[in-house]
Amino acid sequence: MLKRLRIILAVLLIAPVLLLAQESVEHDNILKIKIGPGYQLDTYLSPAGFRGIQYGIGNEWWQPFRKDTRLGKTGKLDHWAHVGRIDVTGNTYSSTSRSNSYIGVQITGGWGAHYEWRWLDDRQRVHTGPYLEAGLSAREILRNVNKIVSVDIALDMMAMGGVSWSFYGKKTSYRLNYLVRTNLFGMDFMPEYWQSYYELTEGVHGTTRFSGHWNHNTVKHEITMDMQFAHSTWRIGTEHEFVRYGTTNTHFVRNQLSVIIACRWKYRTHANARL
Repeated sequence: MLKRLRIILAVLLIAPVLLLAQESVEHDNILKIKIGPGYQLDTYLSPAGFRGIQYGIGNEWWQPFRKDTRLGKTGKLDHWAHVGRIDVTGNTYSSTSRSNSYIGVQITGGWGAHYEWRWLDDRQRVHTGPYLEAGLSAREILRNVNKIVSVDIALDMMAMGGVSWSFYGKKTSYRLNYLVRTNLFGMDFMPEYWQSYYELTEGVHGTTRFSGHWNHNTVKHEITMDMQFAHSTWRIGTEHEFVRYGTTNTHFVRNQLSVIIACRWKYRTHANARL
């Protein structure tokens, strides 16, 4: 009993010291808006493909893992970092014949960790690691009697990677980035082909299954340019998303290309500072 008390007291005394020893971490935040053309096939709502415009906002944040300052720059976490993202996208699509249309919304969020290699005084960087993403997509069609709303959900463990190259001007600096993510395995949900929207809300289950790259293909990649000026940093670029999945009776395809404009800034948090 006395030994256990000693262990508990030691933990209580050491924990605050370790927290104080952690250095403040620099956060890299990117707030963006996007717009571009898109294509959607949802055979639950209609056998025809729909095209239109999709637009949205998103935010992502990058930061190194906290490490004990006593480890110094050679600590094990020096090249490890993590990233979080959230995107909200709306779309208005019409069929090729313009006889039908629908509106939709997509909400996607994720978090991942990665190891980064650096060369040429950190100007060239390559990173790779796992990424966990959850997404919800809902669509409401204009003309359909029994099937008005379609909802599908996906949870994916993904592999992500990226490469960047920095170069400098006289009073400015630039960074060219390429990022890619693709799913490995996870779970997804989609409505049954025979199921009406009111049956879905009253507890008639759709299809929930174990998914992977063999039956739920997802590829998301982007190429961007960061431009740092005297008082601000901006990002321009393009994002492309391709998703294809389904069952024997229902098929879903989403293909979207976006032009993005973003503001990028860095900040630090000091956990022990007064509010």
